[in-house]
Amino acid sequence: MDGFEKRRNDKKKAILQAALELFDQHGFDKVTVTEIAEKAHVSKVSIYNFFESKDNLRRVIIKDMLDESIRKVQELIGKEGNFIDKIREYIQIRTWYYGKYGLQFFFNAVESDSELRQYFAEFNAASKRLVMEFIAEGKRSGVFSSDVSDTAIEIVIDMFQTYLFHNREIRNTLERNPKLAEEVHMLFMDGLIRGKDNGKN
Repeated sequence: MDGFEKRRNDKKKAILQAALELFDQHGFDKVTVTEIAEKAHVSKVSIYNFFESKDNLRRVIIKDMLDESIRKVQELIGKEGNFIDKIREYIQIRTWYYGKYGLQFFFNAVESDSELRQYFAEFNAASKRLVMEFIAEGKRSGVFSSDVSDTAIEIVIDMFQTYLFHNREIRNTLERNPKLAEEVHMLFMDGLIRGKDNGKN
């Protein structure tokens, strides 16, 4: 990467980070492109050149978050190692957003933008496929019980996704307490573990 391309990428990252922080702190509607430019130390023209509009800037932020989550799970699935350790890492991946940025910003964006709603629906479908792939590995390793059917597991995943999307109160609760989010995911994993001793391997 040459110097020009590096400066361009650095400028784009600065805009994304500044916008995310401002949207999270003040709400999307209250933040102006001028404020984003000032915080990122760039011109307004740069923001429009990179992202075309404030709406599209928010779309890029949300899509990047979803893509990163998918990428991390894919990398974990392809990683060698003790499956119990992989469970711990999986939970960290699934809960990394809690406590870092506001869930309200994320879900307000998805709820108010039809393009993001479609992208989120595709993300949930891809995410469920990856979870099922991860669980299949757990079954093969003997850590997860093979007696629990994939159909039952998929129902639980669908229930969790739907509940989180439609319940603003629980989103607020999880956002204030990232540890609780970890416990919820651990309960799901515990339900798949074949026996108490396996969880100590």
